[in-house]
Amino acid sequence: MDYKRLSAPIPFEIYKNISLYAPQESCLSFTTRNLKCFIDDIIYTKNNSLKVHIKLVFGTVVRSAAQADLTVPVLEDPDDKISDSEIKKVCLSVTQVFDKCFFKNDIDITYQEDTVRAEVYQYNALADGTRNTYTNQDELTQYGNRGILDPGKVSYHTLFVNGAIQPRANYDIEKGLLTLKTEDVPPKNAPIIISFVTFKDKKGMILPAEVYHYNAISDGMKKEFTSADELQSYGSNGIADPKQVSLINLYINGVLQPAVNYTVKKGLLTLLTSDIPPKGVPITLEFITIKGVNGQILKANTYTYNTLAHEKRIYTNRDELKMYGNKGIPDPNNASYYNLFVNAVIQPCGNYSVQKGILALDTSIPPLKGSPISLQFITISAPC
Repeated sequence: MDYKRLSAPIPFEIYKNISLYAPQESCLSFTTRNLKCFIDDIIYTKNNSLKVHIKLVFGTVVRSAAQADLTVPVLEDPDDKISDSEIKKVCLSVTQVFDKCFFKNDIDITYQEDTVRAEVYQYNALADGTRNTYTNQDELTQYGNRGILDPGKVSYHTLFVNGAIQPRANYDIEKGLLTLKTEDVPPKNAPIIISFVTFKDKKGMILPAEVYHYNAISDGMKKEFTSADELQSYGSNGIADPKQVSLINLYINGVLQPAVNYTVKKGLLTLLTSDIPPKGVPITLEFITIKGVNGQILKANTYTYNTLAHEKRIYTNRDELKMYGNKGIPDPNNASYYNLFVNAVIQPCGNYSVQKGILALDTSIPPLKGSPISLQFITISAPC
């Protein structure tokens, strides 16, 4: 990512014993001098969390002072410029310093980030080809039985219909009920999946998140898309500044794109592929912003393992398409959460298992040979 990673303010404290003359009417003032701050050491722990040792050196001047009135003589020239100058007295309001001292501070601070774990639940159903509403009774219970969760009690949610991510304008969700607002209903047996993602702090409080989808349609000719290309029926916020969000996903024709296939700047999406998306293909940029307890934006590190189905159920680091990455399948214990897409369709958690270096599909029928398989890892870090 091309942004600078900024932490929330890092508090510290120091105690000093000083001897200072301070009358009852006085107050103390503190002034910092010659502040120097530098990183002493950086350590990545076994779960890939960040631990930084910071050295802070500065001087402090402490004064005891009070406001006082001071009368001073002033030589005033006459108006006629001829007569002798006259000495008058003027009262000035000044700060009287009774005492002061200086001391040096040498502080060691340890700043550590840890992975914020996410709870992910997927509601799965199949369209019947006639309805635009789905309830808990429609859930495929072999994948889960919690129904449609209360959207107010999760960090964020995403809807996929027939493999395509849906703009928020296309649906409404409340506890136990999904209502599709599109004119056409999904075809019969089209998968309907709602992914609910919940982040919590150490006290169990749900961390809020915002999701925005930029939607455009390919004209079959260009590789650059701007905020002006956005379909206004789905939103009008344009292409957000990547520095102001946690993570970005790009879907072209419903397929999650590898990060090497594009770049995003505020107001501009640039495709780096040799091929141009065919005319009429939907392009969706998903911006997810997760905020910590102090309101700061929590940045995410993402990595996507990409491969092609070979009619087997086990995939390893050797199967990775090296043009998109060469890190293999990371340890899932170091990630906040992960998603698996097979042939552009997000998979229920019960359909697969992941361990470092191995992806195992648990379906009775393996995917068709050549189908794209993308295993996305999302890691959100926050101060300990």
